[in-house]
Amino acid sequence: MNKKIISYWEGKSVLITGASSGLGRAVVEALAPYHINFCLLSRREEKLNSLAGKLSDGGSSFWVRKCDVRDRAQVLSAVKDYHASAGRIDAAWVNSGISGDTSFPRWDWDRVESIINTNLYGSLYTIRACLEVMLPQNSGTIIGIGSAASMRGLPTRGIYSLTKISLHYFIESLAAELPQIQFTMIHPGFVDTPINRKGNSRRIWLISAEKAADMMITAVARRKKIYIYPWRMKLLYRLARVIPTSIYAGIARKTVSWHRKKEE
Repeated sequence: MNKKIISYWEGKSVLITGASSGLGRAVVEALAPYHINFCLLSRREEKLNSLAGKLSDGGSSFWVRKCDVRDRAQVLSAVKDYHASAGRIDAAWVNSGISGDTSFPRWDWDRVESIINTNLYGSLYTIRACLEVMLPQNSGTIIGIGSAASMRGLPTRGIYSLTKISLHYFIESLAAELPQIQFTMIHPGFVDTPINRKGNSRRIWLISAEKAADMMITAVARRKKIYIYPWRMKLLYRLARVIPTSIYAGIARKTVSWHRKKEE
């Protein structure tokens, strides 16, 4: 194990939302050897308990709570109760997220509002509640999980893109306000998780959830402010952000055309 990673994570109290599957679960598994005092939050409590049972022999402890991040009262209650149990919160992994087709022909208000409430409001609730604990400590780390979809407004995934770039800007503003807190914004590329498999038939530079988790916990330990992976996605992300709107619009229209032909 890398000594820098061990010294950063060893014995910390870490809260993770969306911990029952996907990237959240992979992060729990990656951190478990570091004797973490975990707070695992998810709507699927039985999966959290199963995960905690699987990893219980590794030296970490697990505090589990069924929690819907769309419900502010549930989030505040969970954070408060975990803090009372653990005594501190060293890191909050703001991971809960969902996606879906929000193109104009398939617009569905229930889907749209669910994405916004989970990805954006759920993140705001979690971050605010954890900062209420971290600021009196004068220390702590907030990790926001974005997406490469935040590089520009992506056709058919506009609402998802909106929530992820909004989270990025929010964390960026907090980092300027609160220098005593570490803020790390992570934008994953294509990772082999359930949310990423759905509706993504052409996933480029695909990596496993296990490898992604190792890369992310290393980036946080190195105190990266923004981390985009894999490296080829980072290059694409940077390029997409700087190309003129007229050029991007042409590329995006071709994407829409391909998407419609695929459906036909």
